[in-house]
Amino acid sequence: MKVILTADVAKLGKSGEMKDVMDGYARNFLIPQRLAVPAAGGAYRAWQHDIASREEKRKRERGDAEIAGNRISSTTLTMGVKVGEGGKLYGSITAQDIADALGRRGISVDKHKIDLDAPIKTLGTFHVPVKVYSGMTPQVTIIVEPKG
Repeated sequence: MKVILTADVAKLGKSGEMKDVMDGYARNFLIPQRLAVPAAGGAYRAWQHDIASREEKRKRERGDAEIAGNRISSTTLTMGVKVGEGGKLYGSITAQDIADALGRRGISVDKHKIDLDAPIKTLGTFHVPVKVYSGMTPQVTIIVEPKG
């Protein structure tokens, strides 16, 4: 039976995909759980229309991501922090701090998209990758220097 998934289903597919599944699996699980609808009549035509609109949306998102990626890769953030003995920072610089600093520059980034393995706890220059789109991870340059 052909069904159109209305939600992501583990080991089967993502929302919006058309899949050919066993009749019992579709009738007894996918359709009652509202995870899929039968690919017949109006649902099939709506699915075909959705494919075109989703492709257009994906192109638009990719274009926006490229613009954001160029802005991020050309950005250098200078962070002044309090420093103790031996160049150790009081506290640390986290992904949230980086997201806030980028936000002040007009670049809106979710803190979860910043690929920071561990908080920055020393002075120096760091290159931190930021995930803006699938396969696109520009790096923002962060210079950590003593305050004042």
